Amino acid sequence: MIMTPHFSFAHSLTHGLVGPNGRGKTTLLRQIAGQIPAPDIRVDGDLPFDNQDVLDRVVLMGIDNPLPEGWNVKKIFAVGKTRWPQWNQDRADELVTKFALPQGNYSGLSRGQKSAVGFIFAVASGATIMLLDEPYLGLDPQRREVFYEVLREEHGRTIIVSVHHLNEVAGLLDTVSLLDSTPITGPVDDFVESIVELSGPAEKLDRALGRLKVPVLSRESTQLGTRAVVDARPNLADSVFDQAVQLGLRAQEVTLEKAILALGDKE
Repeated sequence: MIMTPHFSFAHSLTHGLVGPNGRGKTTLLRQIAGQIPAPDIRVDGDLPFDNQDVLDRVVLMGIDNPLPEGWNVKKIFAVGKTRWPQWNQDRADELVTKFALPQGNYSGLSRGQKSAVGFIFAVASGATIMLLDEPYLGLDPQRREVFYEVLREEHGRTIIVSVHHLNEVAGLLDTVSLLDSTPITGPVDDFVESIVELSGPAEKLDRALGRLKVPVLSRESTQLGTRAVVDARPNLADSVFDQAVQLGLRAQEVTLEKAILALGDKE
């Protein structure tokens, strides 16, 4: 278990980490990776900073963790093999082919190709805890699909991936954590199934909200009627849908990204 002041990340799951710019997502990942001291973070009960046992089990890659500019890809992977005893060169070679990655100097690669090198490095390291900081930046659509495919294949490792666009990776995540002024965390299904949008005539909507007494996360009126996004956690979603049917309102689940954004706005 990875314990932080606001979140706990269970092993063998894929966790999404989201939040506005400047809230400290990259800093949190660097603290977990042992790159900077953090007295209130534990990895399996141990402080990660300057702790070789933890450092050997964690890898962090992303746009703010660039690899040496003057090295070629082969040398970068050779260093990875030296650093991590569980390094899998066959996996690295396989992913180089999948991403159609040139073998030149890192400095000459495009932004997307650098993202691919970092992601391949993290996967091939064999580290049981894989921290990915916006790992797909710059990838074209075809290589993004490769990224999603590989991330799906790696499910079962402990993965924390910092992202901005949740909808793209929602199907690959087990949990999501919002690092905001009031942090929020939980299983993906809790957010997708319990944050509900109600729509219809304002009078009927007001009647439903009065009966349900659930938190209203957002509300807007248009020429077609009024919409409200409500928080039906932990187990009020059935009541919300039943009330909608009784009053002739439309009720639907929202996307994971919309749910998290609505909760963040509310908090």
